[in-house]
Amino acid sequence: MKKSQIKKWLYPLAVASLVMLSACGGGAQPAGTSGGGSTGGEQPAGQAQPAAESSKEPIKVGAIFSLTGANSPLGVPEKQAVELLLKEINEAGGVDGRPVEIIFEDDKSDNTEAVKAIKKLVSKDKIVAVLGSSGSGPSLGMAEFAAAEKLPMISMAAADQVTNPVRAGIFKTPHTDVHGTKRIFKYLQEKGITKIATLNDSNPYGSGWTQQIQKYAPEYGITIVAEEKYGTKDPSMSSQLTKIKGTDAQALIVAGTNPAPATIVKEAKQLNLGIPIISSHGSANSKFLELVGDAGEGVLMVAGKLLVPDQVDANDPQAAIIKKFVDGYKAAYNAEPDGFAGYGYDGLNLLVEGLKQAGGDASKLGEVLEKVNYVGVTGEFKFSAEDHNGLTEDSMIMVEVKDGKFQLLK
Repeated sequence: MKKSQIKKWLYPLAVASLVMLSACGGGAQPAGTSGGGSTGGEQPAGQAQPAAESSKEPIKVGAIFSLTGANSPLGVPEKQAVELLLKEINEAGGVDGRPVEIIFEDDKSDNTEAVKAIKKLVSKDKIVAVLGSSGSGPSLGMAEFAAAEKLPMISMAAADQVTNPVRAGIFKTPHTDVHGTKRIFKYLQEKGITKIATLNDSNPYGSGWTQQIQKYAPEYGITIVAEEKYGTKDPSMSSQLTKIKGTDAQALIVAGTNPAPATIVKEAKQLNLGIPIISSHGSANSKFLELVGDAGEGVLMVAGKLLVPDQVDANDPQAAIIKKFVDGYKAAYNAEPDGFAGYGYDGLNLLVEGLKQAGGDASKLGEVLEKVNYVGVTGEFKFSAEDHNGLTEDSMIMVEVKDGKFQLLK
């Protein structure tokens, strides 16, 4: 199917290039959540973000994020990025003069709560599209309902199953477990590492990584000598690490979201595991650095370029939009955005661009997005009828924790 190239975004301060304007942040109010990072003057979950004054009927969009619970380090920055961009969109006239109204819901990092939230948004709030959720489990439940209702949805979850197999109207912005697995394996090949152990969460996110590692290991000449898992809320993984230490593994891959990966790293150091630890992008944020402390020195991680914005090559197609987004986010929240904030930012931008191209008709959104090429902070999206994620492993990088910071691994 022939793809159309987005020419530019119609927001203030836009440059004439293939990148859209990121949030400028001037006068923006910080996002409100009950899951951390709140700074006052906010909208609680379930309350619509006010739209710019307009005589035209607003376009109602739902946004279900994990604002409390285990996935709140993901959901809070996603909501902040969406609120920042929403203000800019409406100040620029919304979609064909219609303001965009977003109704936020907190799924509490729970699969059942996510499904309850999307059902409420459809039946009570009459939304025409939805963003979310932050986690793979909640997103899978939402996607099943959204597909049945023919409700356009853009997820912020990494599991490949969210968009594979393809379902009409269901898209996602994060790199998948397939992308992360391939990028890590490419690095291992370069280092001559052929034997690995895995220690992954048993939830849908970690299980997805386990499946992809099993699938692609033979292609890269890699043997899995130990395969362990843990529960999301398990306080210790020392028994699994002890088993791994007794093998001839040359590296350990860990797939999960914080706090577990940080706990694994600290316990591995205590046990003197003695092999490189490579984490998935599920823990690629400042929370990991905070939790792991000095034990994190030398840990490797696969991530998007937004994790190290100052180290992105100036000639990279993403460089300009990453800089604009980071500057706007820092001005609004006095904090560095992470990849999760980027997922929310790209999600809303894609949704609004799709609505503009569809003339405000949400029923055409899925068909329109399949033709979109978009340079975002997460990567260069090239959607098609066969690919509703549109990214490749080439948009991911390897980083290393050095002196308590993420550094691009060269």
